[in-house]
Amino acid sequence: MNRTRWLSAAAVAHSVIRVVLSLAMIGFGMVKVIPTQFIAFTLPGEMLVPLGESSPSGMLWKFMASSTPYVVIAGSVEVIGGVLLIFRRTVLFGALVCMVALIQVSTLNIAYHVPVIAPPLVMLAMALAVTVPWWPRLIDVLFRNRDSAALPQPRADHRRILLAGTVAHLMAAILVAVLMGANGIRTYHNYTERLSSLDGVWAVDEFRGDGPRWVRVAIDDRPASRRLVLLREDGELTAQDLTVAEAVLHVGEWTLRYTERADTGLQLSGDFDGAPMDTTLHRIPLRTDARDFR
Repeated sequence: MNRTRWLSAAAVAHSVIRVVLSLAMIGFGMVKVIPTQFIAFTLPGEMLVPLGESSPSGMLWKFMASSTPYVVIAGSVEVIGGVLLIFRRTVLFGALVCMVALIQVSTLNIAYHVPVIAPPLVMLAMALAVTVPWWPRLIDVLFRNRDSAALPQPRADHRRILLAGTVAHLMAAILVAVLMGANGIRTYHNYTERLSSLDGVWAVDEFRGDGPRWVRVAIDDRPASRRLVLLREDGELTAQDLTVAEAVLHVGEWTLRYTERADTGLQLSGDFDGAPMDTTLHRIPLRTDARDFR
């Protein structure tokens, strides 16, 4: 009786771990399938941060943000692993896929000093725990060079319970995917929709004013970020809140007048940092229609 109870408790624990891991992997992957996890690093203002001044984790985030296809593929692997955990016949395959994905994530997080280290490691331990019932079979195939024994089939009275559990698991997975997908689409829109033609990175051609010469100006004019990021020749990088109005930029407490030229140029003039200034800029084409990011 004690052994029977222990086996029943182990089976329940195994099922709970499998369901939790499955839903976590689907949610974990959806923020990459709809590439929003690293999207903040595609804003124009982030383009002015020198790579040498990036933290290791910031460098990793920029590396991921620079290739949308890679992010989508990595997220798809995580989602597929989570989906495979739903069905009894593909549980082992799903757990192995999850382990591969989580080993990569954990390695990158540890190597690049990403603050979030524990969750992927916990999920990796969960994936390992899911594979426990298959260990004797894997040992037979991989090390003993012999056929593996089949797992015992569930009794007829348990099949309906297992089927109901699979259906509930599948519905929960669909709900997680839909919620994460809807949130991802909204976030992606907020980070990629340009609210004005000023959005982008600008190189300074001429500068007249007090203080260090301006070198680069980045304008974030998107629902998720409205700011002006300024790089001066002394290497100082400053960011100010921005509001774009007709022919006027409100930058922090200062107001600048702007004029767009037909040759993709921009003229800014007014008071900034308590002194008059005037500057001429041209847009830096950091993005093509086919690849790269701005």
